[in-house]
Amino acid sequence: MKNKNEIAEWLENIRFRKQFFGGVSEQDVWKKIGELNDMYQVALKAERVRYDTMIENYKKNCKDTQNREKDNDE
Repeated sequence: MKNKNEIAEWLENIRFRKQFFGGVSEQDVWKKIGELNDMYQVALKAERVRYDTMIENYKKNCKDTQNREKDNDE
C-alpha cells in the first residue's frame, strides 16, 4: 500500500519548528497533526474503495456461482 509507506516516511522525516521557550512551536505541532490527519483520511478513503470493490466482486461471484448451480440442477 503506497499511502502506508508515504505516512511512515513522513513520520520518519518530520521536524518541528523550534522555539526559544518551550521546546517546539505548538502552532507547528498542530499544523503537522493536521497534515498527518489528512494523509490518514486519504489512506482510509483508498481502503474503503478497495474493500467496497472486493465486497462487490464477492457478491457478484456468489450470485454467478448460485446461477450456475441452479442451471446445472435443471
